[in-house]
Amino acid sequence: MPYLRVTCPPLPAERKRHIAGQLTEAVNLLFFSPRGGPTREELRERTTIHFTEYGGDDLYIGGRSSGERGVTDLTVELSDWNMGVCQQRRVARHLTPLLARLFGVKDPDNVNLRFHSYPPTAFAAGGRLLADRVPRIGQAMKKLQG
Repeated sequence: MPYLRVTCPPLPAERKRHIAGQLTEAVNLLFFSPRGGPTREELRERTTIHFTEYGGDDLYIGGRSSGERGVTDLTVELSDWNMGVCQQRRVARHLTPLLARLFGVKDPDNVNLRFHSYPPTAFAAGGRLLADRVPRIGQAMKKLQG
């Protein structure tokens, strides 16, 4: 199930709520498959957005802090099972401009996506492996999708 860890400058709670809603909907559009797997509502309810904020002296690029550089740097680590390269490309093309808009990042090169794909045997929820929760046809369709 999609997990996004967003490393960003500090934000007010209401802005984080708005961004989380926008990202959840985008992930739902990108990851939903009508051929098998979770429903749209199940996917929405299992999409996690985790904000990890950095202060002016917490993140350095090229030996300079983001404050010194005067640039917002954003990294999103996206974890999900069986993400293929085609799906990662599609996600990167779609999420990068959305993230830039949501965070006011002018240069898309300052938006970084890091993908963590794992087999459905490497994740358990509620004491059950994902491989045991998702029918084999859903697993096969997700592999074909990516």
